[in-house]
Amino acid sequence: MNEAVSKRLYNVKEAGRYLGRNPWTIRRLIREGCLREVRQGRRVMLDIVDLEQFVEKYKREATDGHDLSQEEERPGNGTLG
Repeated sequence: MNEAVSKRLYNVKEAGRYLGRNPWTIRRLIREGCLREVRQGRRVMLDIVDLEQFVEKYKREATDGHDLSQEEERPGNGTLG
């Protein structure tokens, strides 16, 4: 039975890599209450579920202020679809 076990807890450095942030920024986000930590003694870990929730909380819709015209939306005109 060789099933891969996915990792649930990440240390600060790994969480920083996962979010594309500096480890010191991760520590600041923990201190400010934006990210929750899992502590075991002095070891600080972050739950992947909390990291995903952080991403979802700050995710925004992509808007550039331009709507597609009716002609651009029609399939088969060479621009979309």
